Amino acid sequence: MDSGRYLDLINNRDFVIKTQNGRKTQIWFFDQKSKTIKTQLNKQSWDIKSAGKTTNMQVYSTNSGWFQIFKYMGKKDAHFINIYNKKALDVHGGKDEEGRQVIVWNRHDGKNQKWSVVYTDKAADIQTSGLNADFGFQINKPFYFRSRLPMKRVVECIGANNLVLKRWRKNVAAQTFTFNGVEKTIHSNHWKNYVMEIQSNGGSSNLRMISTITSRWW
Repeated sequence: MDSGRYLDLINNRDFVIKTQNGRKTQIWFFDQKSKTIKTQLNKQSWDIKSAGKTTNMQVYSTNSGWFQIFKYMGKKDAHFINIYNKKALDVHGGKDEEGRQVIVWNRHDGKNQKWSVVYTDKAADIQTSGLNADFGFQINKPFYFRSRLPMKRVVECIGANNLVLKRWRKNVAAQTFTFNGVEKTIHSNHWKNYVMEIQSNGGSSNLRMISTITSRWW
């Protein structure tokens, strides 16, 4: 699809698409012995859940059942097809968005069923410094969010969760943030594992910091 996201895992198990991040959850290899596609994360295999009785995908202990064996049809055809039920690897609902679920579905040749195999020595390097032009931040360089209201207060993270406007104070880590170029998320420089998010999976107008790093759109 247009964004060129990569097949990835959420909770180290279930299939989604995400922006390239270089993690082992995005790196796969074909195992000749088992005839399965495995993740570099823990060497588990592609698997249609419930022994092929659902459309949901996961990685699971290798058993070489038909529900674990897929064939890549080549660059021109660009489909991953299960060898038994002939279902194709499919971005659910055709929605090209961060963290979108990947399933198997009847083949229909839509963009959401077409994939490229990009070998790691051919993959583009991930930017780790300088300006990220797509997001407008310098990567890994601390910054303030300063209001343009008359008092020019800055955003401060309170209690690792809440974001409020406060008077600027020198060397207060809770008032500084960093853009992570791999995850495409904004981290607190005081609670470093906390990232900025819109509450309720983007369904709210409230902004906060949260420890769960999902790299989803919210």
